[in-house]
Amino acid sequence: MSDGFRTVVLTGATSGIGEETAVRLASMTGTLVLLGVESDQEAAPVLERIRRAGSADVHYVRVDFTRLAEVVVAAHRVMSLVPAIDLLVNDAGVPGLPERTITPDGFERTLQVNALAPALFTRLLVPALAENARIVNVGSSAHRVERFHFDDIDLGRHYGPIAAYARSKLAMVTWSSLLAQEEAGTSTTVVTLCPGLNDTPLSAAMTGGVGGPPSEGAARVLFAASAAVGSGSYLEGDRVVAPSPDTMDPSNRDRLTRLYASRLVPFVTAGSTR
Repeated sequence: MSDGFRTVVLTGATSGIGEETAVRLASMTGTLVLLGVESDQEAAPVLERIRRAGSADVHYVRVDFTRLAEVVVAAHRVMSLVPAIDLLVNDAGVPGLPERTITPDGFERTLQVNALAPALFTRLLVPALAENARIVNVGSSAHRVERFHFDDIDLGRHYGPIAAYARSKLAMVTWSSLLAQEEAGTSTTVVTLCPGLNDTPLSAAMTGGVGGPPSEGAARVLFAASAAVGSGSYLEGDRVVAPSPDTMDPSNRDRLTRLYASRLVPFVTAGSTR
């Protein structure tokens, strides 16, 4: 991959690591499509900062990942803005809330925002990926501290904010590996990374605001975007390492594939008929 990109799509771009990644990408890309949950007015100061950082043509698409129908609309909006995507970065994420919360779609909020919505968004954008495109998924080493509980996937029996976050990242890292396997016959590469512990709004909600500046996490994201590593790689500290064994367990992979299909296929089908 080159040091520059023609067209980049970045979710979670209005705060934390996503914002710092966008600032750096502004001088590295021709067109930058940013997604966030804030309104255009609320996002305006961040977008101004990003535009001042480089010459990229910056577009903003608002989307609420707690509503999968909005993800479908956002994906089609992105495809209407750009003819092809060279780099897709799935950075959007939320901490586990103190109390279990169910989205309007009927799923546990952390799992939906951190795992289901990025998978749906990516699936809808696959037809728009350019030759030799790369998908970068921002995971977390926190995926190592939990295991799959498919009989309680929405944490209805045993909820905790740390468990919700860790399980959502376990699903994200596993799905990313499955996506790389699915795209093996194409020129698209898929890389997942842990950005490290960074002092961001997300980490502040979970750990009280410890870690390095978000710019350090952004540097790890950009390393993953251009590193000469194989598709399906998982990075920690800019090194390829093995993820949790749970991510590679055949039974887990099969059950997660079926879970995603049952929850996302109706939205993929709706998206394909728009």
